Amino acid sequence: MSVLPEAPPVRHGLCRLTLIIDGTEYRLSRSPTARAAWHLKKRSGPRAGVTYCVLTHKNVVSCTCHDSIRGGAVCKHVRAMVACGLVSKRAKPEAVIVAQNLATATTPGRGESHA
Repeated sequence: MSVLPEAPPVRHGLCRLTLIIDGTEYRLSRSPTARAAWHLKKRSGPRAGVTYCVLTHKNVVSCTCHDSIRGGAVCKHVRAMVACGLVSKRAKPEAVIVAQNLATATTPGRGESHA
């Protein structure tokens, strides 16, 4: 008759994912509703407690922060998430797509005839 060895004890603990951008701490968590979304809760500095959402959909990444929505910039949140490998480098920031579409729409000679 063989005797199985005892299973090793299971260690329990807490883990937390924190991202520090320019000295400002953000607590990261996965969105419970969107598979490719992260919530970044600002833990320090001005506007502490504000939560931003970085979402990737069909290789386009967007953020709900002021710089991204109103300023049309590729924000520090998206750049940091890409740098850490939490967002694919292949995902194109929404601000870049908007700028490209505006440039294409305002460039003369694209499908227009000027006689």
